[in-house]
Amino acid sequence: MNIDLKELLSAREGMKKIMGDVLRVLYLFSGTLWLPELIVELSGFKKTLGEGEDVPKRRKIEDAVNLLNMAGLVSIKPGIRATASSKGEKTILISLVRKDEVLTELSMDEKVRKYLQAWKEALGNIRSIRCT
Repeated sequence: MNIDLKELLSAREGMKKIMGDVLRVLYLFSGTLWLPELIVELSGFKKTLGEGEDVPKRRKIEDAVNLLNMAGLVSIKPGIRATASSKGEKTILISLVRKDEVLTELSMDEKVRKYLQAWKEALGNIRSIRCT
């Protein structure tokens, strides 16, 4: 499956937008997340950027991950995620495929930059608080 990365990152709606946002979140979180973590972090990413009303449902995120896997942009591996329970949680581990062109495009992406700037500002505000 051949997918144009720039098209995913510029998409404004539909599955391509979800796929682009999944790639962004994986990039921001060191390239690998469990599916439940991806869902939570994608929601946080979108809310940070003021797109909180546009958070996709779990099934749409799973579909996006599967399409990205077929396109060779992510890999998926079934596994058991550690939880507070003794059995853990059966889920999948999703990893960004480390291709130079993918990493370069994501590093220059406007949404990635806005998200990182928001975090920088938030952390700066925390550092400026003095305990007396």
